[in-house]
Amino acid sequence: MAARPLHLFEAGVVTETRFAGMAAAPGTLSEHFVRRLGPEKHVRVPYHPRDRWVTAAREACRTLGDAIGSSLRAGATCAVLGGECTLVAGTLAGAIPVESDLALLYFDAHGDFNTLATTPSHYVGGMCLAHVCGRSVAPLLWPGSHKIAEDRVALVGGRALDPGERTNLDRSKLTRIRFDAEQADTAGIIAFARKRKIWLHVDIDVVDPAEVGAVVFPAAGGVSLAQLGEAITSLGSVSDIRGFEICGYDPTLDPKPTLPRVLADLFSALRAKVLA
Repeated sequence: MAARPLHLFEAGVVTETRFAGMAAAPGTLSEHFVRRLGPEKHVRVPYHPRDRWVTAAREACRTLGDAIGSSLRAGATCAVLGGECTLVAGTLAGAIPVESDLALLYFDAHGDFNTLATTPSHYVGGMCLAHVCGRSVAPLLWPGSHKIAEDRVALVGGRALDPGERTNLDRSKLTRIRFDAEQADTAGIIAFARKRKIWLHVDIDVVDPAEVGAVVFPAAGGVSLAQLGEAITSLGSVSDIRGFEICGYDPTLDPKPTLPRVLADLFSALRAKVLA
């Protein structure tokens, strides 16, 4: 693979005040990621919630999508430091028009595959994967966002599912890959990704909360950080990773903080493979 520049974006998209802690995640992570990944370009996506959180999230996603599209057209690999998983609607909106054959690997302890008919909370972060797969559960939040075909999406993890969400997934064409404490199917991840262009989404709650507890929705029974690192580093050897994003970190729950350096070290190994 020819060497490509890396463009790093900070985009802490947050849709509800109760999750405001995640808005600080990109800034907390960036110092370590800039040092370890050495991006050629570093962009902070503006976010001004005031009293209109959903409007601010929509504008942040639009801005992020435009930036991702420009960077991919320039031949760069994109790295996104985020807050909520809702930012996937922004990143894919920018990536899919440039890379129409892109596949999505979605690492998460949850499914994010509720719809308005199945959600118990109406939290849009729990519906964002369903939306980008064409279910259009939040068109007012993400107007005009580009959709990805379900058969080009793999949900990796997904150990904590709502009943209706589980039904939605069972009726979908998504590939589901077991990735938890009992079975970490790294071979399945590699088989899905092999020789494909990949957009990699990682919610760090896929890791067991005993090791990574600074997340809003911890779910017991996750993989270790070492297993996550092995999986995503292996992807760089078998696929063309066009971009990756990190979500779910809440620095208000990590007072020291200790996680930014650990995550930057983990993703630096992927950077070496992708951009070698």
